[in-house]
Amino acid sequence: MIRKLIIAFIFLILCSSSAAASFYSSDYNREAGTVIAAVQVKGKGICNLIVTIQFMRKPQDSKVYKSDEYEKFMDRLAIESRGIALIKILERKELAVSDLNDLRKVIETEIGSHAEQLKKKLLPNQNVEVVFSISNFYFLEPNVK
Repeated sequence: MIRKLIIAFIFLILCSSSAAASFYSSDYNREAGTVIAAVQVKGKGICNLIVTIQFMRKPQDSKVYKSDEYEKFMDRLAIESRGIALIKILERKELAVSDLNDLRKVIETEIGSHAEQLKKKLLPNQNVEVVFSISNFYFLEPNVK
């Protein structure tokens, strides 16, 4: 009887830790999107450029932020911003490490202007604020064996 109780207790601990681990690892974050593009880096060869764009979906004020139109606007903007970032990265033939800051500014400017155009189209006559940041802007060398 004690043996069954101990086995059941161990099984419960193993299952609960696995369930908790999968719960935290599978958490889907709608606010962030990552773009990975292969680029030619001067003096290093081909590397992957990792860029994460994160949008704030819950600004501080006003009811408009809780509407379906606002959610659709943010979903579309998040998807299209990844495309904009990918296009701007792939337009560069070759990158130097010193070019990363300029590329980041170009991507931020393009996403900001696209957000303004999309806001006029999808949310006319509404005062909506778009807050985003670009993070995880780094090179990752591929591991070739």
